[in-house]
Parts: sequence; structure tokens; C-alpha cells
Amino acid sequence: MKALGKGSIASIVQLGLQIAWVVLWFSAFCLVIAAIGYGAILLLISQGMIDPALLEGGAGNAQVAGGSGNFHFTYDQPGGGTWPVVVPALMIGGVAIGGALVIVWRLRKLFDSFSSGEPFRRENATHLRVIWITMLVIELSRYALLALTGVLLGTFGGPDVHANYTFSIDFSNWMSILVLIVLAEVFREGARLKEEQELTI
Repeated sequence: MKALGKGSIASIVQLGLQIAWVVLWFSAFCLVIAAIGYGAILLLISQGMIDPALLEGGAGNAQVAGGSGNFHFTYDQPGGGTWPVVVPALMIGGVAIGGALVIVWRLRKLFDSFSSGEPFRRENATHLRVIWITMLVIELSRYALLALTGVLLGTFGGPDVHANYTFSIDFSNWMSILVLIVLAEVFREGARLKEEQELTI
């Protein structure tokens, strides 16, 4: 099977990217619903309608105050769901999904040209540049949000920071960013040479 053009490997990848695009938007929708739901729980706790013990982790009974009495239910939440844990987690999820949407959208544009058999377009270099910049922002944001989580947990209390939030550097991500930087320049130079060849002809 050929790599470029219609009915090529690039066309198959393009189809996969379209599926990933839909899945990411569904994930973004779920993240927004989760954030709204958590905000509603915090509001109900502040109004005294839900027992705050629900978010403190562990197993036990909680109660929701209603107009005709209290509704009791049991829960088992070992990690805890206090805001110093959940808010940074939602932010990390937002950065990851938002960045993935940008990357997949640019990859779709890139593979559109690959499927049409025209890889050396000037805009392809721009797509690759945006992809590596987005990956860099995601990686730096991950470090910043993990540090913020550690500070919040150390200040307000919560699960053991060392047991649940370890700082690690993913060298494969950094290598991917470096490769994309090089590829962006290769495509830019390829597009320039193609344009010069067309002008010469």
C-alpha cells in the first residue's frame, strides 16, 4: 500500500484522526459536566445541604438535607475529593484535552495534504510548528499544575502528596518535540524548494 495519496496509509490515518476528533470533543463535554457537577456539590455543601464528609475520603455515611427530612447514603472514596485534589485534576484534564484537540485538528489538516499527494505545502510547516508548540505548552503546564497540586495539598491537607503525585520527566515527549521542530524546518525548506522549482518551470 502506498504511503501518500488516495487509498493510502495517509487516508487510513486521516480516518483515525476524524474518530479521535469526535472522541476528544466527547471527552471535553464530559469534563465540563464533571466540573459543573463538582461545582454544584461544593455549592450544596456551602449551603449545608450535603455533609462535607462526602469529599474528605474514606468510607462512611453522608446525608443530604431535604425539605421533608434527611436522605442518608453510604460512600467509599479512598482518595478523597476535596477541592485541592479535584480542581487541579480538572485543570490538568482541560489542558490535556484542549491541547489534544489543537494537535488533532492540525494533524487532520496535515494528513489532508498527504492524502491529496501534496506533502510539501507551506502551511504544513506551520501545522507542525503549532503541534510542537502545543506539546511544549502541555508539558510545561503539566509540571506547573503538579507543583500547584503539591502546594495546595501541603497547605490545605489531603492525600499523601508523595504517594499520589510524583514528579517525573517524560523524555519521550521531549524527544518528540525536538523531532517535530526538525520536521517543521524540513517541511518549510521542502515547500520553499518546491515553490522555487515551480517558478523556474
